[in-house]
Formats: sequence, C-alpha cells, structure tokens
Amino acid sequence: MAFAETQAAEDLRWLLDCSSLIQSELTFEFESSPLNAIDWEPVRRFHETKAAHRVGYYVESLIQSWLESQESVSDLRHGIQIRREKETLGELDFLFRQEGVLHHLEVALKLYLCFPEGAENGSCFVGPNATDSFERKRDRLIDKQLPFGKEHFPEIERSFHAVKGMIFYHAKGGRSVELPTLLNHGHARGAWIRESELEAFLERMPPLRKGRILKKPFWLAATGADLNTDEILTAASAHFEKWDGPVYLAVFEGNEEIDRLFIMPECWPEKR
Repeated sequence: MAFAETQAAEDLRWLLDCSSLIQSELTFEFESSPLNAIDWEPVRRFHETKAAHRVGYYVESLIQSWLESQESVSDLRHGIQIRREKETLGELDFLFRQEGVLHHLEVALKLYLCFPEGAENGSCFVGPNATDSFERKRDRLIDKQLPFGKEHFPEIERSFHAVKGMIFYHAKGGRSVELPTLLNHGHARGAWIRESELEAFLERMPPLRKGRILKKPFWLAATGADLNTDEILTAASAHFEKWDGPVYLAVFEGNEEIDRLFIMPECWPEKR
C-alpha cells in the first residue's frame, strides 16, 4: 500500500486522542504535541512490507514515528527479539531512554464486541477474531509481556502499556454486563450488528447520514469515500458473499463522525 502523509497524520492523531482501553498505574500517557515535525520513515517502511495489511504493525509504526519525534526520547529501539540459541522467546515493542531512564513500552489497538451470552472462551468482550478477548490481552500484557522485558533487560526502570481501542455494544441494546478488571470505564464506544440486521439498521438511519467503510490497516481515522445506505448494503452483501470477516463502518452526519459500527457475519463468534 502506498504511503500518504495526510493519512498517517490523521491516523496518529486519532490514536493519540483515543481513550486507553486498559487503564492501570502502568498506562503510558502520550504528551500532546504537534504532528508537523514528524519523520514518517517508520510508516513508509511499514507500507513496503508484506504485513502492510496488519493493523497492529501499522499502529507500531505510527507510535515509532511519534517517539522518534520527541526530543526527550533517545536510544529508541523497536521490535526487539529475545532469542535463546535458535529459538525466539518473544519480542518487546519499544525500549527507549527518557531523562536517562530506560523505558519498556508495549502498544496495541484492540477492538472488542460486548457479547453478553459469552463466547467459547468465557469472555463477554470478544474480538472480531473470537479467539481474542479483553481478559486474554489484559492477562498476557500484565502477567507476561511487561515482566518479560524486565527479565531480559534488568536495567529497565519503567514498564508501560499503551492499549488504545473501543468496545462495541449491540445496536439494539441488551442486558448489561460487569466490566472486567482494568477495563477503562471511560472507554470509547461503538455499535455492532449481524449481517441480517443491516438492512433494517440502514432503514432507520436518517437520510443525511453517510458511511465510510474502513479497510485494514486503516481502522483508525475514518477516511475514505462517503457511501449512502444503498451503497453500504451493496458493498456489505458483496463482502459477505466472499468472506466471513466483519465490515467496519464509520457513520457520519455531514462532516462529523457520530458512530462506529461492526457488521458481523451470522456465524460470529463461531467459525464457519
């Protein structure tokens, strides 16, 4: 995919402004700063890789560009593989020094759907890929990823996480569920429906509203062409004829984004 500085800047601003999903004493707080002096080379390199469709790697490239632009940050390293002989034990997202102190930072963008019935993994907060869940990410991050850095780099003095994201609740509402430990109560919210509910959902949508379908890896700022309700329905139908992955939609009224919507296949959270 071709690099576009405007897209990168909008996506980075969205990412920095997005609420933290996992909130703890280890949450990394990004300083507010202008984006006009950013070196976008990490994002350029990302777009030249075979993984240029991967949202997680795109997020890392954006954060790398931001960290490299901070005067207080030095000795920045990204994607540090920990190996023992020929075996890869794991990887750290970022190591850097700030005021002479070595920091370890793990970053992620996570989107979970509230599914009160509970998926097979026992969670009520499930990823579009239903093998993922909020609790699984939280436990792996806090219990494994952050301690793993300190284990292999004892000089690390501060370990942080920056997990941004949203929780999507069914558009018709439903029973409330208890939020898991460390899920930020002020999290950003969207909606989700199944494919069979899309036509009725669009019929209820006011005529001035439009939608933009977001394609990987650009699941951050809502850029792209405006589609009317008929065009959304046609595009979604064509998608589900070939794929069982979700359609991700940003809903606009005029120039203002007012909602995010996941359109899920009938089989979700099961696999076809």
